[in-house]
Amino acid sequence: YFAKAAQQAGSKVIRTSSVRDVIAIKEKTGMPVIGLIKRNYEGFDSYITPTMREIDELVEADSDVIALDCTYMKRGDGKTINEFLKEIREKYPDIALMADISTFEEGINAWKCGVDIVGTTMNGYTPHSVKTEGPNYELVQKLVEALPIPVIAEGRVHYPDQAKKMLELGAHAVVVGGAIT
Repeated sequence: YFAKAAQQAGSKVIRTSSVRDVIAIKEKTGMPVIGLIKRNYEGFDSYITPTMREIDELVEADSDVIALDCTYMKRGDGKTINEFLKEIREKYPDIALMADISTFEEGINAWKCGVDIVGTTMNGYTPHSVKTEGPNYELVQKLVEALPIPVIAEGRVHYPDQAKKMLELGAHAVVVGGAIT
């Protein structure tokens, strides 16, 4: 119902967590979906689509874009995010990937590893990123200026004027999950 309401309000894409929701939202709305799976594993600090298991599930669900944690947080499999992204690209060279990052350096690294979109999803939620009271306009602006791929502003965007400012800074789109739910 949230997806249908967002569609009626003008949303062009839905970001959602779970295979069930990816399938249902695509079926009910016909809209493109950025899919992710939040799953905790022992030894992993990252939890957004952290392993190939979740990638496989989202590919099977026909997610249009797959979002995954591309921060430098600890991975329980001992791989770096660069190694994991390489593994994904070898198995699924044509899927669209959205890097959920927390810092400028992570955004640049994810782009160099071949992601298609960078989102500021994890900014303020990792020990090595600064949490701002509201949206991190500075991070979005720096990424927009540095990257040739779309930057999606996400994180603590709760009001229309904040979303508008993100778009004025050059963000390709804005995720406003908390503002909706």
